[in-house]
Amino acid sequence: MKKNIILSVVCGMIAMAGLTSCNDFLQVSASNQKEMDNSFTTYAELRLATAYLYMKPWFGFHSTRLFAMGDARGNNIYGDNNNEQGYAPYCLFTDKPNTPGLADAWNSLYIVITQADYIINDYAPQGRQHFDEKLANSCEGEARFMRAAAYYYLASYWHDVPIMENPVQHTQSSNLPPTRFEDVIRYGIRDLEYASKALPESDADGRVTRYSAYGLLARYYVTLAAYARGGHCTQATMDYYEASNNSELAEKLYGRAKMAAENVILYQNKYELMNDYEEIFRVQNNNCKEVLFALQPLQGVDSYGMGNTNGTGLCSYPALLNGLSAYNSSFISYDCLRMLVHSGGRSRLRANVLCPGERYDYIGTHLEERGWTAGYKDGQVSLGLQANSKTAFKKQVVGSAEDTGNIAISGNSGFCTPMLRLSEVYLLYVEACMGMEDELTDGKVLKYYDDVRRRAYKLEIENDPDFQYYATNYLTRDDLMKEYRVELFMEGLWWPILVRRSFYDMNWVTQFINNELVYTTTGDDGDVTRNDEWDSNRWYAYYYTLNKTTLKAEFSSDSPRQSDGSKLAVRATHSPLAEGDYVHSATSNDNVWAFSYPEVETTRDPLLNTAPVAYDFNK
Repeated sequence: MKKNIILSVVCGMIAMAGLTSCNDFLQVSASNQKEMDNSFTTYAELRLATAYLYMKPWFGFHSTRLFAMGDARGNNIYGDNNNEQGYAPYCLFTDKPNTPGLADAWNSLYIVITQADYIINDYAPQGRQHFDEKLANSCEGEARFMRAAAYYYLASYWHDVPIMENPVQHTQSSNLPPTRFEDVIRYGIRDLEYASKALPESDADGRVTRYSAYGLLARYYVTLAAYARGGHCTQATMDYYEASNNSELAEKLYGRAKMAAENVILYQNKYELMNDYEEIFRVQNNNCKEVLFALQPLQGVDSYGMGNTNGTGLCSYPALLNGLSAYNSSFISYDCLRMLVHSGGRSRLRANVLCPGERYDYIGTHLEERGWTAGYKDGQVSLGLQANSKTAFKKQVVGSAEDTGNIAISGNSGFCTPMLRLSEVYLLYVEACMGMEDELTDGKVLKYYDDVRRRAYKLEIENDPDFQYYATNYLTRDDLMKEYRVELFMEGLWWPILVRRSFYDMNWVTQFINNELVYTTTGDDGDVTRNDEWDSNRWYAYYYTLNKTTLKAEFSSDSPRQSDGSKLAVRATHSPLAEGDYVHSATSNDNVWAFSYPEVETTRDPLLNTAPVAYDFNK
């Protein structure tokens, strides 16, 4: 946290006139963060400061760690290695304090917080002395939104984490103990409540709005509600929300989550679901009508940290990128692919992975066949079938310069990664309405689940208007979990969603992690059949390729198979904490709620190894 706390940023300003790109507001030059005697005296200057928050501070987290911690941990990713690099330790629960990438993610998220702190503490107050207070407040609202977004990931991955409000003081003189989880969440809620009032109803260039704040607030509220549902919140939190016990607190928080989501889905017309799921993830549709918050890389720029490297980092086929590097060696996991194939809908399947047999006419356009057909060598049918293989990622892979109107360059796809989408807000609304129950029958609420799922089956419905994309008039908790998983695949949210459920249903989550979930159905003849859709098969190998005779995609006869006994996941547990114990203590037996603190951070800040403290909300 101390390293690179004061980054170069936004004091040298450039003229805004004549800029036309959708990324114009990010075109900033660098100077020192603290040299502000004559800066931030105009609204334009303060907007440039907040613009910086949309990419570079996030880079160390966004560049693969978002997927390692958010997807690999929840068994959405299979990796062909068994060492301390890449996705392996995240998937196998073998991560350690010195696991590569852990410190990068931690530092990146705290850099977001630090830069936001400067705006909140120094730049916005200076701006209020020189121009309209409402405009300065809106800039502070942006900074508070970003700070809350970063704390959400920190709390989801590390549980108890320090709240840092004065980075200058922290850099110069003091260490910080972790703050207890529920207070980190309440702190983020407080930021978002401010942002929901200060941010404008609409903005340009991919900036967040008050509806972005409401959407993230819904995510925060269902998280704290789940924590209360498990009986974990303290009296201080119950007193704040005027609840007599944790169950009453959970009900109140689910109610607040419902209202926050309603503010997005019922009372505005700026954001809508895209008609085609696949179109959300094309660079030509950056900041589309469904996206409430996205990171904003500078298009055409190869400066470190200012671009999106995931277009090459997640691509498995050099031929697809026409000269740009492609170095991915990881794939979707067996059980996640199976769930997408059986329950995800073809539109989501095509958008999330390069599914064998699917043709894409908008990537690989430089090739002889003017497109890419997955399952064939170099995507070309004329070259014959690809040998037995696993299924590669499609999300984040936008193609070559030819496919993107010359937007994609080496090391920068130009794709604005969505961090909050309207479809998630729909599902959060459903979760909030489900509340303490595990089943939902209210048709008015189910409409929003239906909207998300019907879009996923758009192609099937076009071929058959009577196609049934779900079979019941009610929704279970497991149905909702499944929808979260396939809708938000490779968006870094699946593990936080699992953690959220674990707060009140740890048994289900640990059984999923350890491949012990067993669902059966009994037929009319009394025969019992196992439904294996939730089998985890963590780190089991598979092939999914085109059948040479039928040319239809299918799993090989030996899928899944245990490729290496040493690759079995460490058994995940979370024992109830003893009185006075805490998640990161030496005696707690926990590896579900929290990653290890990075070794470099505990060395610098020994207080990280102490018990979490309460935050004083009255100071």
